[in-house]
Amino acid sequence: MRGPAHGRHRVAKQDAWRGTSGRFGSLVVVADGLGSRPHSRLGALAACRAAHQAVRGLSAHEAADPSTLFSRIESCWRAELAPRDPAECSTTVMLSVVHRCGGVLLGQVGDGLVAYGAEHVADRLVRERTGFGNETDALGLPGRRPLWHFRWLPAPPAGFRVLLATDGVADDLRPESLGRFVDHLAQEFGPLPPPERHRRLVAELRAWPTPGHFDDKTLALHWTQRERPS
Repeated sequence: MRGPAHGRHRVAKQDAWRGTSGRFGSLVVVADGLGSRPHSRLGALAACRAAHQAVRGLSAHEAADPSTLFSRIESCWRAELAPRDPAECSTTVMLSVVHRCGGVLLGQVGDGLVAYGAEHVADRLVRERTGFGNETDALGLPGRRPLWHFRWLPAPPAGFRVLLATDGVADDLRPESLGRFVDHLAQEFGPLPPPERHRRLVAELRAWPTPGHFDDKTLALHWTQRERPS
């Protein structure tokens, strides 16, 4: 959802997301373009496409080495943006890959939130905000490679869930309430048909209860079925 500040200034939202599945399993990716970059929205959209391109090459039987996959995402991202300067398109990235073999790979560059767990529990992939002050790590920053935080879970428990959220949502969530928030999303929205789920989620994000909220807001929930990954 476009944040109130962008709405007032008639600026396009800088968040993007994508959910897809294939022979490899399923992917959810969320990106948040840096507001200080002139083409950050294009960078966020390109990051979602790049992640999809990268995971399509995964084997259906063997999970990829995380560093190899992340390098492939970065290469695809730069190719998507060419001939633009990547430094003008910097973006954070959060992703969850449920592999066909049953394992789950979580990855994150920059701020935002990746929280995972089951049965009322949600742990953060990155426990503290990255960067200094209002700065954050991202794809495309001049002079340095992005730092990917990741975790590979070869055998997640039944009912495993992953929450991915940009900082417009993440900054307003209390750490002690993360598990309950994920439970709420799974129970209230998971069973709904996709069009109804989308309509109700948008309504809740527009009615965000934090006074003075202004940022774009994107959240996604990636989960496994009780019987097998979905």
